[in-house]
Amino acid sequence: MPTLHGAGTLDGALAETIFRDVPVRGRHRGILLSTLMPLLASTIQCRRPLRLIDLRGFGLQRLGVSRRELIDSNVRNYSVTRAWAAALYREVDDADGMVWIARQHDMSEAILLFETRVEREELEVIAAPRPLAPGRNIESDVLAAAYAAGIAIVLDR
Repeated sequence: MPTLHGAGTLDGALAETIFRDVPVRGRHRGILLSTLMPLLASTIQCRRPLRLIDLRGFGLQRLGVSRRELIDSNVRNYSVTRAWAAALYREVDDADGMVWIARQHDMSEAILLFETRVEREELEVIAAPRPLAPGRNIESDVLAAAYAAGIAIVLDR
């Protein structure tokens, strides 16, 4: 099922994408610069109200699943989270997507939109896409987020 991922803040978007699988502890708390190279950040809004499955507050409890089981899972459990998303997609046929509190940035909401239910024409770009990779014009907000999270951006060898 094609999806579009986003967040309410750039920090939340970074936490849910490129920082998502960086371990909380240990020596390997970095990402390769080449990981950032093809990535862009945009600010978009939907031209209509979205109908979202709420996985915040009592939303998870209502489904009978814990945050640890669904939101705080790691790459080994992505098949489980994909299965949940597919089941919710089938069962809530008028939902445009889901919203939850970002796993590694609990000050941000994360969102997943089902691309089959939200037309591209319904999304409006508010701020043009910009590269995430530090370059001549260093993206200080990306570097600041990595620094705040204790994550190094490592040059490829």
